Amino acid sequence: MIVDHQTHWYPRTYLDALAGRSRFPRVERTADGGYTLWLDEGSAQPAMDRLTKDVDEHLVQATEAGIDTLVLGPATLGEVLHLSALEAADLLDILHQEYAAAQRAHPDRVACLAALPMQEPSAALAVLERAVTELGLRGVSLVAHNEGRPLVDDGTLAVFARIAELGVPLFLHPGFRSTTRAHTRVRRAENGLGWMFQTALAALELIDGGVFDVAPGLVVVHPHLGGVLPYVAGRISGLAGSAAKHPLEHYLRTCFYVDTAAATPPALRLAIEMYGADRLVFASDYPFLPMTELRRYVEDNLPAETATQIYTNRVPGLLAPPAEAEPNIPLRK
Repeated sequence: MIVDHQTHWYPRTYLDALAGRSRFPRVERTADGGYTLWLDEGSAQPAMDRLTKDVDEHLVQATEAGIDTLVLGPATLGEVLHLSALEAADLLDILHQEYAAAQRAHPDRVACLAALPMQEPSAALAVLERAVTELGLRGVSLVAHNEGRPLVDDGTLAVFARIAELGVPLFLHPGFRSTTRAHTRVRRAENGLGWMFQTALAALELIDGGVFDVAPGLVVVHPHLGGVLPYVAGRISGLAGSAAKHPLEHYLRTCFYVDTAAATPPALRLAIEMYGADRLVFASDYPFLPMTELRRYVEDNLPAETATQIYTNRVPGLLAPPAEAEPNIPLRK
């Protein structure tokens, strides 16, 4: 069974709830029946026509690419960290109910992630509890920038500990409302560099904040082959200022998984050296990139046995039993 660990779906019911709002996030309906999602001043979510396709259409694409299961994450729909915790929680509950319905409709093919109002840890804990224990969502997606607030403090430690207790993984994801955002004329500098820095900074903050020492069972999935972290880990490792009990490399190899949603062949090989081949999982970042394209990226740049291992690696706690079928590996013709 091949799992795509980073795909995105924006339910229309949730977008309808954002229509007519004066504050961000807000939605404007387009003349052709689509949506424009405004996340910040001058920042509209691209690819809305693909993001809002029905889950069944996502699954058609998955079948054509030989993908068995999609992990659907909220991505920028989780950017409600600038709102009051109550407003954010109410909006996220609409989203989570749509995700739960998708899981029930496709129990063997869809696993969905919750977003949390991390601006208020008590609200985040309540949303987490309902999303996982009542609605059955399979993990948590964390917007890495957190509106410029620390990701790790006395309050949020309790949230990370509870995620670990529930036995579900935490996925990092960059956001548009980033404090590293570049000027719009060089937007690809933010998308290409800023977002990779953003998630790497979040991963390092989790380590240096002692999260894994407080919650040793926490599993984190770092997208895009770990962002920039594998490239600078050697420089960071010897520096002072961390509350972690172990060296940086210890946490990368025991607490993190990284996904393949990238496009630089040497980065793929570096991630294997840094994290271990057993810590890489397949992901495409669909619908921003075709699933078949990312499968070819993996298969064209790695030995066949390594590609097969990546396809069969599993993030603990993400997929509900039953027993898995034999992996559906071949793509090349």
